[in-house]
Amino acid sequence: MTFILNILHRDMSILAADRKAVAELPVTATPDISVHAGGGSINHNYKKITLNSTKSLALGIAGHTQDHYYIHEIEWSVSVDEVLWKIRKHQEGFLRFHDRTGLSTLTSFMANQGIASFFDQQADTYFTNTFLFSPIESQTRLHRGRDEVQIFCAGSGSEHFKKAVGIEDIDTFKASIKISCTPDACIPWMQDAYRKISANDPGSGAEAVFVVSTRSNPKFRNIEHSG
Repeated sequence: MTFILNILHRDMSILAADRKAVAELPVTATPDISVHAGGGSINHNYKKITLNSTKSLALGIAGHTQDHYYIHEIEWSVSVDEVLWKIRKHQEGFLRFHDRTGLSTLTSFMANQGIASFFDQQADTYFTNTFLFSPIESQTRLHRGRDEVQIFCAGSGSEHFKKAVGIEDIDTFKASIKISCTPDACIPWMQDAYRKISANDPGSGAEAVFVVSTRSNPKFRNIEHSG
């Protein structure tokens, strides 16, 4: 239950994630925790974006946290290729093709989704890797940055993206940054999208965390946004 949003351009990548997470069981209350009506609790400052050790890649994940136990390996990884290999290895290991008897009794499950973005110096452009995996399925696709903006999303909020934000608004935004695509031009629109998504998806938060990488400063860094 989350919303991961990525804006990809040949010269820039912005990855965003909401801060909201619903715990299965009650936890001790803190300033970031509130009681959930169902008896559990809501964490309003949950970390959903991970950077590798050199900050050359940013990864946003959606799905059950316990299904992404490889996150610490990502944080220790140095190269982009190392991170992408670990993601693929985890996807393959998550499949239960060998346990077809167990799969026959599987009644429901949540697909895990992720977005990894990075700058490739040799190719001289940004890339985004979108992926999805579950006990019965594995998908991955590599997207190359272009001169025009591409928008990718993952998580429960992605099902509401086009309807909540509006296709006309999305097209207008993409046209407005066709000449000058900068973080300052993109992040306010992205934050507004989070507010609209959260009004339609109870599992997604209204406030987002942003990490940005640009050709002039390729290491991913946190960008504060208010308003």
